[in-house]
Amino acid sequence: MTQFFKFCFILFLGCSTVTSAQDKKQQKEIKKLSEKACECTDDVSSALIKEEIIDKINFCITQAIVNEQMDESLKELKNIQKLLKETKWETRVENGDTVYVADKGSKSVILADKNFQEIQDYMMKNCKRMKTLIGSEDLASDKSYSSNPEAMKFYTEGNKYAEKGKNDKAIESYKKAVKADPEFAFAWDNLGLSYRKANNYEEAIKCYNKSLEVDPFGILPLQNLAVVYEYTKDYKAAAGTYSKLIESDSNNPEGYYGAGRAYYMAGDYEKGVDNMFKAFVIYTETRSPYASDAQNNLAFFYSDLKKQGKEKIFEDMAAKNKVDIK
Repeated sequence: MTQFFKFCFILFLGCSTVTSAQDKKQQKEIKKLSEKACECTDDVSSALIKEEIIDKINFCITQAIVNEQMDESLKELKNIQKLLKETKWETRVENGDTVYVADKGSKSVILADKNFQEIQDYMMKNCKRMKTLIGSEDLASDKSYSSNPEAMKFYTEGNKYAEKGKNDKAIESYKKAVKADPEFAFAWDNLGLSYRKANNYEEAIKCYNKSLEVDPFGILPLQNLAVVYEYTKDYKAAAGTYSKLIESDSNNPEGYYGAGRAYYMAGDYEKGVDNMFKAFVIYTETRSPYASDAQNNLAFFYSDLKKQGKEKIFEDMAAKNKVDIK
């Protein structure tokens, strides 16, 4: 983890980025493998918890990488052995890499992580299914849904309007849903989201707070409430809300990421950098696609603090989080 961050830190603050260093052939390969991995994500269920979704997406990426190299290895093997009909493979690990050795001595090294980060970043920008899966946050509880048929009818109706971009109609349907069942948490969440899309932040805040009254342990309304506070530039309120999210689930990097951003914008640089480092460490350890977002924020923080002559804050927080940036 430490070496990984040092590498990325140099890239973001140095002369070049990964993309600019890649030749056209490599970019083409990344695009090809990203598209294959994206197809694989069609089989990933959005009903899984986020950690499982990320694991399955990452498996799709690794599978695409390995399959491509196996295909290339077999092609090369055929050339070397003049279309050998049968090949017996011995599998072993050399220096951390999986190595496949053919029965006649031909060796093929399979790098399961080859361009992994670049493929993951490409998919985050271009794979619609991946973005949908990563964005799914609705963790159900006893208060999430309603046993009232009328409330569920209006909720489903609202979802259909929302999917079609008919936000005004979605708002009316969700309002009918919460009127039929005032303790319908997901309906309050979606009503808040619809108000947010309509730039009616005051009503959005009311809806998210209502959802939290119904279900105090709701993760989604906490996250969305913090986002609305950021939209209204109330960074202190946003930071406080993200801190509640961290208290709710200290292993959730989203809380640290949001708190890092909000605290920094509120002028509390130390807490901002500290929380962003915590988010980056968790994202990296779980191989989350959001690791690059945390990198970008940290690079900005460092650049901004350096201009102010306060880079020691960054260095101290890096040391606190056991990240070597030297």
